[in-house]
Amino acid sequence: MPSSRQKFGTQAEDRAAQFLQSKGFTILDRHVTSRYGEIDLLAEDQDTVVAVEVKARRSTAFGRAIEAITPTKYEKIAAALHDTLEQRGWQNRPYRIDAVTIDGAVIEHHPSIG
Repeated sequence: MPSSRQKFGTQAEDRAAQFLQSKGFTILDRHVTSRYGEIDLLAEDQDTVVAVEVKARRSTAFGRAIEAITPTKYEKIAAALHDTLEQRGWQNRPYRIDAVTIDGAVIEHHPSIG
């Protein structure tokens, strides 16, 4: 049985996916794993492949969700994205890394983080 933390994370990813779809994104995959780490959502924005990191906080009492994406975390996402692009034969496609943050009831899209 999933913990409450796991349920919260899954709900945040569901909300993020719906939010991006409402902005015209296509969700290609979820929980994409590589030897370098995991991509929460793999999406497409027009012709661009987008790795999306989803961060959620129940409140901002301990900081905003975006603050949890450290340079080290970004590097892991970038490495996982490059590996995924290679595995799928998408090396020549444009790509970027975005974040979707949820702070309480506020959801925000942060394009091209890093």
